[in-house]
This record gives sequence, structure tokens and C-alpha cells, in this order.
Amino acid sequence: MPIYEYTCVTCSNRFDKRRSMSQMNDPASCPDCGSESRRVFSVFAAFSSDSSGQTSAVAGAGGCCGGGAGGACACAMSV
Repeated sequence: MPIYEYTCVTCSNRFDKRRSMSQMNDPASCPDCGSESRRVFSVFAAFSSDSSGQTSAVAGAGGCCGGGAGGACACAMSV
């Protein structure tokens, strides 16, 4: 099940919620103050280390906006 990120409109608390894709836009109450929240675009980075210990960012082929199979581009999802 995917994890979505939300930000509270009252206290600006940023929190995660694990829920099905069909529920991603359903209301999510802030765990700190109980107010309404808005889903935000999740950003992540992946890193890898080579045998010498040098760390570098991992560049993906395909996937989001890269022409991946199935045309499932997360960038086109409504927020």
C-alpha cells in the first residue's frame, strides 16, 4: 500500500499516511491538531555507493516522465 504525504492547513504539520490509491485524496486529519490537511507531492532521492565508498545519486531509466512502460507517470497525478 502506498504512503502519501500531507500538510495540515492549520498548524503546517507534515505527516505520512499509508492508504490505498483509491483513498489518496480522501480527507486526512492532522495527528497533532485534528484539522484538515492537503496531500502534497512526495519527492525522494536514491543514492548508491560503489566499491570504493563513493556515493552518487541513482538515475532511473523510465518511470516518471521517462517514457516508462504503461504510461503511469506520477507527475500527472492530481494533488
